[in-house]
Amino acid sequence: MQEIAVRNATNFEEFYERNWKFVYRLCFTYMGNQADAEDCTEDVFVKVFNKKIEFEDETHERKWLSVTAGNLCKDRLRSAARKEVCSIDDENTPEIAAPEAEDHSDVLQAVLELPAKYKDVIWLYYYEDHPTEEIAKILDRPSSTVRNQLRDARNLLKEKLEEMIRR
Repeated sequence: MQEIAVRNATNFEEFYERNWKFVYRLCFTYMGNQADAEDCTEDVFVKVFNKKIEFEDETHERKWLSVTAGNLCKDRLRSAARKEVCSIDDENTPEIAAPEAEDHSDVLQAVLELPAKYKDVIWLYYYEDHPTEEIAKILDRPSSTVRNQLRDARNLLKEKLEEMIRR
């Protein structure tokens, strides 16, 4: 088994180049916008760099990154700072720029609205092209659970998309 160490700038640069797109896409599925996804992605790699983590292999590397990114994004989404609301009537409230319009397909939007356990398996299966056995290893779930979650997620997506079409 080949150990992968992220101990110096060269190792870290190779590690980053190999994984940044994967981590960014995963963070984007949770956060739903580019700015927050970039912030979370950066924080994941800062954790790796500061802790100088050693991975057993690329599967262990991906699993650690998936879990860490997912947890970090969930924490951000729960944080009080994200839920803070300004009063419209407050004269001292800073003017907030309108968010940039992001080009999402209806399918991607429906995927982003799925509960986390379904969003993870859909993203890894369809957007990252991982087989169910590999997803099971990454998410530390039995393969049968991953297959069941894929089935349930597809059903949820079907319902959401049919609802969108009816509108």
